[in-house]
Amino acid sequence: MGYKYRFRYLKFFRGLILSSQPAEIDKLVKKYNEDLKLTEKRYLDIIIHSNGALNYQDIMTMPLTSIDLFVERLNHATEEKNKAMSTSNI
Repeated sequence: MGYKYRFRYLKFFRGLILSSQPAEIDKLVKKYNEDLKLTEKRYLDIIIHSNGALNYQDIMTMPLTSIDLFVERLNHATEEKNKAMSTSNI
């Protein structure tokens, strides 16, 4: 399922390049590379903050909706842990 969404993005990007002027293509490729780098950084952040619960292969095979849900739950768990630590320090 995750690949379905990634494939749509590639299909959209190819169509965008085919319908663009040569001068615009360089800008599109640069923007795409920047987006790709940012996405990779976010995937690595998820791996780091999950404390080994997920690896790179897991992230790449998960649907995007599952990744969003995982991040939401991870953030919630972190907030709860921080609350518990702050109340125990008082």
